Amino acid sequence: MDESEILIKAALHILRVKGDAGFTVHDVLGEAGLRTRAFYRHFASKDDLVIAAFAEGAKAEAIRLRRRMAHAAGPVPGVVAWIDARLELGFDQRVAANLRPLSQEAERAHGRFPAHLRLSFDRMLAPLIEQLQQGQLDDSFGDLSPAEDALAIHQVVWGVVEQRWSGFPLRYRETREQVLRFCLGGLGVDASVLHSAVLHNGDARPKD
Repeated sequence: MDESEILIKAALHILRVKGDAGFTVHDVLGEAGLRTRAFYRHFASKDDLVIAAFAEGAKAEAIRLRRRMAHAAGPVPGVVAWIDARLELGFDQRVAANLRPLSQEAERAHGRFPAHLRLSFDRMLAPLIEQLQQGQLDDSFGDLSPAEDALAIHQVVWGVVEQRWSGFPLRYRETREQVLRFCLGGLGVDASVLHSAVLHNGDARPKD
């Protein structure tokens, strides 16, 4: 493992332990066992490190999403699996522990690095886009634009996640149903298929 990888690993650990409040280069260097010179050999600033760490986090999240979607029996269940997996960030503390502080720190750095962050978000959106493209081919969905609609679905789900992180008392089952009805309805999913998709797996992971 080279120095940059050690620093990224240390940053991810510090963020998991301390959260984004008070996250400093000094903390990262202490965790990594490296000196300041080593840091500036690889990163120009703390924000540079955050973007690199977020890229690693996004890579791991994309793997988690694909794993959750692996057994989906078609595009509609695939979209549902992606939404369910992302909703876990708001309703499952074990899942949120890894990405919440990293996402919040990356949001702070967004103004300086929008393009870099978009690449990481694209990695997480890719499995959803693939399902939308497949559904476009087999007529599971109505007329759509996979990349744009995937981003819209992400924005709906992420809004729920951020509300939960802010302390809004949203209940999992009701929120999940509303999100699925809104997103799948917007994709033109047939009413009977939508009803089945909303009911499927709704109680598999209690969140409240």
